[in-house]
Amino acid sequence: MNAQGRVVVPVQVRERLNVPKGSEFVLYVDGERIVMEQKGEARSRLFALGAQLAPEDVNLTEEFLQDRREAARREGGE
Repeated sequence: MNAQGRVVVPVQVRERLNVPKGSEFVLYVDGERIVMEQKGEARSRLFALGAQLAPEDVNLTEEFLQDRREAARREGGE
């Protein structure tokens, strides 16, 4: 890590993981580790986890959209 807090990923790692230039990452703390994932990979992993934890009769996408619509109505003063 440099003085500005930037992390450089070595070319060998980028090539092995097929990481294109301009890729966006998500960083999070897991215990004492910093984990860095490509944005799309993190999203896919979280969706899969949600699908495992949700009851079979629940559509997580519909639940999320319903929650967002209700929040938008409240924020819009309806």
